[in-house]
Amino acid sequence: MKEIKKILCCCGGGMGSSFMVQMNIQKYLKQTGRTGIEVDHVSLGEISAQKFDLLVVARDIAYVVRDYPRIVELFKIMDMKELGEKLEKAFAETEDTYHIK
Repeated sequence: MKEIKKILCCCGGGMGSSFMVQMNIQKYLKQTGRTGIEVDHVSLGEISAQKFDLLVVARDIAYVVRDYPRIVELFKIMDMKELGEKLEKAFAETEDTYHIK
């Protein structure tokens, strides 16, 4: 499995919820002492031009990105507990393809 070095947060417009998720991921990474991981946010239309190791999306748009290999789907985008649990599952994953719901 490829190490997670870049996390991409995505929402419909690329400015609102994806930016909030990006900030929460950065906060989580800092709290847990994880370094060397870049986090960015984009709109759905910008995903294909990006290189990333993990895609984090809200539940309502997960069906649109279902063909990407590594996805974390959030039910409540501002829930730090859910975010942390799902990120830890992604960091522990040994397969190259997964969808964490």
